[in-house]
Amino acid sequence: FAASEGHSHPRVVELPKTEEGLGFNIMGGKEQNSPIYISRIIPGGIADRHGGLKRGDQLLSVNGVSVEGEHHEKAVELLKAAQGKVKLVVRYTPKVLEEMESRFEKMRSAKRRQQN
Repeated sequence: FAASEGHSHPRVVELPKTEEGLGFNIMGGKEQNSPIYISRIIPGGIADRHGGLKRGDQLLSVNGVSVEGEHHEKAVELLKAAQGKVKLVVRYTPKVLEEMESRFEKMRSAKRRQQN
């Protein structure tokens, strides 16, 4: 049932935190009425080399602290504050990411039209 909706089981990914960061970007958050997602894996970065994260993964927790239903900035702060190994719990939900990106693109287009 759940698989038909594009949801998979949560998985744990541990990444070493270095001075170059973790090597991925996130988007979404409570203020955007959306879960927090991995929107980009930076080529050659830690996450890319480790191979555990995918674009479209929903970020559920950072080092045991849930980010479900939280503001974008809270997830960013947790990721920045993390030291050593960073334990992420994620779930692959690509359909929801596609819907979110399309919604953001529509908002960007509307803003561009208002500015012209």
